[in-house]
Amino acid sequence: MSGQITVSPLQKGDPEQLGSYRLVGRIGRGGMGTVYLAESGHGERAAVKVINLDLAHDDAFRLRFRREVESARRVRRFCTAPVLDAQLEGEPLYIVTEYVDGPNLDQFIRTSGPMRGSSLEHLAVGVATALTAIHGAGVIHRDLKPANVLLSSVGPRVIDFGIARALDSVAEATRTGQFVGTPAYMAPEVIEGKPAAAASDVFAWGCVVAYAGTGQAPFAAPTVPAVMYQILHAEPALDGIDPALRELVEQALAKDPARRPTAQELLDRLVGHDHADTAQVAETVRRTWPNEPAPTAAMAQGPPAYRTRQDIPPTVPYPGGGQVGAPPMGPGAGHGPGRGPAPAGAAGAAGGAGPPGAARQTSRPPLRQIVLGVVGVTVAAVVIGALVVFMTKGRGGPPDQTSSIFDDDFSNTSSGWSGSTWISGNGYYQGGYRIDAGGITPSRWEASPYEQKVPERVLVTADARTLGGPDYGQFGLFCRAGEGSGSQATMYEFLVRADGKGTLIRKRAGQSGSKELANETSAPGFEKGGQNHLQAACEQDGGQVRLRFWFNGRLAASATDADRPLPTGNAGLIVAQQNGGSGGDSRVHFDNFHMANITG
Repeated sequence: MSGQITVSPLQKGDPEQLGSYRLVGRIGRGGMGTVYLAESGHGERAAVKVINLDLAHDDAFRLRFRREVESARRVRRFCTAPVLDAQLEGEPLYIVTEYVDGPNLDQFIRTSGPMRGSSLEHLAVGVATALTAIHGAGVIHRDLKPANVLLSSVGPRVIDFGIARALDSVAEATRTGQFVGTPAYMAPEVIEGKPAAAASDVFAWGCVVAYAGTGQAPFAAPTVPAVMYQILHAEPALDGIDPALRELVEQALAKDPARRPTAQELLDRLVGHDHADTAQVAETVRRTWPNEPAPTAAMAQGPPAYRTRQDIPPTVPYPGGGQVGAPPMGPGAGHGPGRGPAPAGAAGAAGGAGPPGAARQTSRPPLRQIVLGVVGVTVAAVVIGALVVFMTKGRGGPPDQTSSIFDDDFSNTSSGWSGSTWISGNGYYQGGYRIDAGGITPSRWEASPYEQKVPERVLVTADARTLGGPDYGQFGLFCRAGEGSGSQATMYEFLVRADGKGTLIRKRAGQSGSKELANETSAPGFEKGGQNHLQAACEQDGGQVRLRFWFNGRLAASATDADRPLPTGNAGLIVAQQNGGSGGDSRVHFDNFHMANITG
């Protein structure tokens, strides 16, 4: 079948081992390098992209490549294929990502025709979810296109986020006349020479959804200059796209980036719920995405490198069912050997399996209805919970109108946190981040790697549980941290005792000393020894800062600082053991760190 992706044998001169990964075949070659199918030491499949030597020898490229890989590692795994590993020094440069076993969107549409109904909605929601996660980590994709959307058995997966930016460092010096990106999916401002931004990715989302729904790019033309002219001056061709999506696609394709919705607003509109939670939507897409495509006769025979089923590296089970792996990173290097779109007539024989195209419809309800049903149950539970808290404590819950600015699930050991211990996991989730305090280090603060300006109204969240230490040990979150350390540190601390017998909000003001703004003798909602969901809000309110601290959704302490409040600054994690005594160092496991702008 045309458009089928295969894995070919390694060629003479190809490496056989890179780090802990054994290379077993070639997936393809793109503008930045060659992509290989690989096996980890645990037998898990991955995609390894080895950067071309001409790029790797360019100092500017190497520096930019390092920065972009480190940024990409912070992207949460919602509808994306995350970065697992990378070699950023020496030769060769390479990056390792999860392997996605499935065709890319471009190949699927060329083979099966445009998507319709719930299939197109699933795709639109999945890609919007991925962009929300990507932008939440402060990353811009820059080259979103159908070839960078892979159709896995558990839903669409967006690949290649951010890495293409590294080419900018060498484009002017060594590649005059070339540009980064795919012309048919480039936003007008990028064509005009302006830097790509989040709004540029939203424009590309509109182009991708339009292509999926119509079978052609919305600004199609016979030459690249003609395509660019169409993008700058013409209206998009959207005839045939489902009316339910057309209005939103038109808004995403606005010439003025200021008129386009954000990725979060796309997601909200698609699922019909304000401030939609990316984790919840991603799980809904995973559960409701059509089953894995049936293999064609050609694929049953297998590519040359794998003549028998036993020769194919095993697919790693994905939590909750289905299979997942990793894509290549770089323009023009889509992959996914093994299973392509089902041939004509295969849907009936396979029970309707596979991402449906124009010739195959499903009886599934629209994704918006599915998500709304889940949201309805969730909202009911939240309302009941809020009533209970109101009646028992008379206190409000965490802000529910927020916009994510940074997420880190601690799935990569080089995402930017440093100084403490990473907890390894099962290959999909590395487990988290451990901070110890005590002895000569009575307090340890770990600031987030978020490099942009933190908003004046921010909600900081993390999951935490104690791994050891005395009951009087403390841990929690901080916000508005300055650049000082030790006795010169400035921040607002939100702390809870390990035994749950105290909650503290403290202001550290460097040479001006420290001040306890709230000191409670209890910790409502806190579970001693268990996993606790910590949330701290720092909100500028005129000339004062309002501070609140929650455990598992219950407000435990609040305070207001009107005496020379601290300016906005970074946020992060803290473990403290100020008192002497036995019990060893306090050790705390953190996971799922999140920062959000409070918008309501």
